[in-house]
Amino acid sequence: MLPSAMASTCYRHVTLVLLLLCVVTCPTESRNREKDLKKSKTTQLSQVPYSETVSSLLNLCSGDREMKLVCHCSPDDPHVKAQKANCWIFSKDLPRKDPNWLAFQTQTTVEQLKITVQKIGNLTYIPSDVLVTLKYLKQLTIEYGMITNLSEFAFGNLTELRNLTLHKNQIRLIHPFAFANHPFLEEINLERNEIVDLDKTALVNLPQLKKLNLDFNNLTILHADAFVYLTSLEELHVESNQVSLLSRESFKGLGNLRNLKLSANNIGYIGDTVFAELWSLQELHLDSNHIEKVSARAFDGLNNLRKLNLEHNRLTRLERGIFTGVPAVLTLNLNSNMLETITYNNFLPLMDNFVNSSAVLYVRGEWMI
Repeated sequence: MLPSAMASTCYRHVTLVLLLLCVVTCPTESRNREKDLKKSKTTQLSQVPYSETVSSLLNLCSGDREMKLVCHCSPDDPHVKAQKANCWIFSKDLPRKDPNWLAFQTQTTVEQLKITVQKIGNLTYIPSDVLVTLKYLKQLTIEYGMITNLSEFAFGNLTELRNLTLHKNQIRLIHPFAFANHPFLEEINLERNEIVDLDKTALVNLPQLKKLNLDFNNLTILHADAFVYLTSLEELHVESNQVSLLSRESFKGLGNLRNLKLSANNIGYIGDTVFAELWSLQELHLDSNHIEKVSARAFDGLNNLRKLNLEHNRLTRLERGIFTGVPAVLTLNLNSNMLETITYNNFLPLMDNFVNSSAVLYVRGEWMI
């Protein structure tokens, strides 16, 4: 056994060593604990359900320039829920689950939403997870994205949606049921994309759809029954595509169509009764094609047609009785064709109409001989 004085001295030395060890090691342990705590919080946040993070989010209408998605809302009042939001994407990296999208949950009463992708930004998908929360949305516009595919139910079956505009998004493929189940949707605008095909199952259960715009795409054919489910459609625009053949089956179901625009395609011939399913049609635009011949019965069934535009084609003659099927036409445009002869009999079915002061017949052009 050590003398008491020696034991006391040893005790003090041991205590001092332990204190020195604590001073050296404690800061390291503290920093490690802080890192672990931060990592734990990050992991927990990523695991929190989508809706539970709303209270900690920046308001969609804050206009914070630090966000990847900047929005201006109307009314511009922090105490009033927004009804309209114009948003701009400035980031090239905006994944589907990016926290910036969560800001939409602070303004779920928005009725009009426009998303514009800036030159420095990018968007490659439809933000379906966001749209499904906007139950009051009536107008949606997304423009200048790189959304090459529209997947099924891309717009979340929004029951209040009236107008959908997706122009200039480089859309190429539209999958079945992409636009399905929107009971009040009245207009779809797909102008200036790269659509190569349109399947009838992409447009299902749209009982109120009145206008479909497919201008400036890459369609080469209108399939049989392509629009068979669009029984309320009144306007169909397919201008500036690459359609070369038309068939009666392509227009099945369009008994209420009023305006059909097929300008600037590659159509060379129009056969018998191609438009016979379109008994309500009032305007038919076939200008700027390559039409060399129109069958004598091509326009049979168009008893309500008021305007027929065949300008800028390659017609050299008109078949006898060609206008018998369009007895109500008041505006007929044959400008800029290669017509060699025109006879009284060609226009005999329309002569009663042309005494009307509002009727117009155009037969002038650089190609007329």
